[in-house]
Parts: sequence; structure tokens; C-alpha cells
Amino acid sequence: MTLTIQTNTAAMTALKHLNINTSSMDKSLEKLASGFRVNNAADDASGFAVSSKLDAQTQRLKAASLNATQAQAMTKMADAGVNEIQNMVVRIQTLATQASSANNAGELGKLDAERIKLESAIDKIAHSSNYNGVNLLNGIDANIAGATGTAATGIANPVLSAPVTSIVSSSGIYENASFTVHEIGSAYDSVTSNQDLLDMNGELIATAGTELLLGGASVTITPNGSNTTINLVGGASLVMQDQPIPGADFTTFDTTGATAGVSAKYTAALAFQVGADNTSNNQISVDLTNSYTTTALGLGGGDLTTQANAQAYIDTVKAALDTIVTQRADLGATQNQVAFVQANLATSIEQTTAAVSSIRDADMASEMAAFTKNQILTQASTTMLAQANQAAQNVMTLFR
Repeated sequence: MTLTIQTNTAAMTALKHLNINTSSMDKSLEKLASGFRVNNAADDASGFAVSSKLDAQTQRLKAASLNATQAQAMTKMADAGVNEIQNMVVRIQTLATQASSANNAGELGKLDAERIKLESAIDKIAHSSNYNGVNLLNGIDANIAGATGTAATGIANPVLSAPVTSIVSSSGIYENASFTVHEIGSAYDSVTSNQDLLDMNGELIATAGTELLLGGASVTITPNGSNTTINLVGGASLVMQDQPIPGADFTTFDTTGATAGVSAKYTAALAFQVGADNTSNNQISVDLTNSYTTTALGLGGGDLTTQANAQAYIDTVKAALDTIVTQRADLGATQNQVAFVQANLATSIEQTTAAVSSIRDADMASEMAAFTKNQILTQASTTMLAQANQAAQNVMTLFR
């Protein structure tokens, strides 16, 4: 072996292996401390990409599961309210049956008074049942409110002396006169009407293309003519009737600030996201549009003050009860649907989490064995580096 001072090849080799073993031991230590085999993209590029996507999917599935839980809570709350309404309707049916018997003639007033209180309670439940501000049993989200319409202000121009919102008419016999018809000028904006206001029934007095005799000549009527002038020859006369033509359609249009019309905000079927992706298959619809008010059920229109009325009310209450049972069955089916969705989401979360674990999690036994090996190699490399450095001291013996 060549003895040199400037370059210690053995020490360099020992140092290289010491660095490698130290780096490997540090990686094993990181994996053991974190519990993950893949801590960053450098550890496993493809595994990091796949596990990151699966982990994000797991989080979306957990959020979807929470949505399904809320949907289930909403349907259960609605069903609880409907159950109370159903019990009260059954009680009203019992009261109607009792009032239909002749032996209860003296108690009809009391029976009807209880009916009134029960129906009032039904309306109270129907209008007050809500989940986080969403109405559950009254079918609408706000009462219908009307507003008085704002009349159009109309337009006026030098030719027409009155706004177009009024009817201008004139008739008579014109002699030695001229009559000019102008179309609406470009200064007025064209507005698309939104509704028919009036339909004047009757037959047309004159239509486009009608010819009138004028001193041996003829004049053709053209609606919206452009600067069409009718000159009456001296001595000639023409009977004109400048009145609204029956059969024409008059329309109106919305003006700025107008509040005409009525509006109502209805509770539509509620959509819940119950999947990781934005597709129709990952959404369920919970229909809570059914109304359980006495008006919707057909109750409140009769009474039990007479035997005949009570007998008629039996059929009314029976129809209401049939409606409730049918709608409640649909509500129960929705609850079962949501329950199956929840179970499927739980399975999906479990399987996706397991897939992430198989890619990202560390095998602790294997990593501990690797750490022990790298620790021993690091200690050995350190010892050998010391020995390599000591070998250079042998050169000093040559100078003795």
C-alpha cells in the first residue's frame, strides 16, 4: 500500500459509507417516528400521487356521509311531526264517529270544540316544524304576498298629444285637408312586452291594404307608414274614422321600479351530495314538498255540530288520513334510502382508507430492522473512518 499524506483514500471511502449509512438511518428514524412509509413525494413519487388522491377522496366521502346523516335527521324530524299529525287526525276521526251517533246529540258542541283545537294544533305543527330554517311540513317556504302594480308612465310626442297609455280617438268628415301618418321615431326604445293587457273583441273596421275611394282615386291604408301623406283634392271628401280598431291586441310592459304581480317561495325537493364526485348518481333528493296543514288535508271545512255534518266529516277525515298514510310511506322509503346510502358511504370510507394505508403506512417491524442495521453500519463506518485517519500516522515512522 502506498503511503501518502496529501490524499487519504481509505478515509474518503470510510466517510462516503458513513454518510450513506447515516442518511439511511435518518430515513428509517423518520418513518418510525411518523408511522408513514411515504412522507413526501421523494420517498415514492407514484405512491405519493395515488395516496394523496385517495386521501382527498376519503375526506370528500366523510363530508358526504355527514350530508347523509343530516338528511336522515331531517327526514326523521319530519316523520316525527307527521306522526303527531296522524295521531290527531285519528282522534278527529274518532270524534266524528262519536258525533254521528244519535245518543251523543247533547255532546256535539264539546266534540266539535275538541275538533277545532286539534285542527289548530295540526296547523301549528305543520307551520312550525323546520330543520335549520327549512320548512318540513307546510310545503311552502313563505306565504304568498301580492303587490299593487305600477302603471306605465307612457310616452308623448309632438304628433300624438296624449301618452300611449290612453286611447286617442277622432272621427269626422275631412274636406280640402291633408293627413300625415308617421311611424314611431328612432328616439323611442323598442320594449318587449311581457303580458297581454287587453283584447278588444270585434271585427276590424279597416285592415292593411284596404282601398278607399278618394275623388276617383284610391288610397291604400298602411299601418306604421313612413311619412305617408294623404292629400285631399279640392272638392273631394273622405270619411275617416281614426278610432281604436276592435280586434287589436293592446299590450303593456314592465316599467322601472314596477312591483306588479305576486310571488311565492316554495320548498322544492332538497338535493343532498352523498358521493365524492359531482355526478347525478352521487346525489339524492329528499321530497318534503307535501303540506300537512288542515287546508292541504281538506280539513276545517266542516263541523260536528249536527249528526249529518259529523257523518259527512267522517269521509273527509278518512280521505285526509289516507293522504297522510300515503305520504308518510314515501317519507319512510326516503329514510330507508338514506340509511342504505349511509351504509354504503361507511363501506367506501373504510375501503378507501385501507387503500391509502397500504400505500402510505410504514411496516414498523421492517423499518425497525432496517434502522437497527443502518445504526450498526453507521457505528462501523465511524470506527473505520477513525482507523483510516490513524493510518496516516504511519508515515511519521519514516522520519525517525
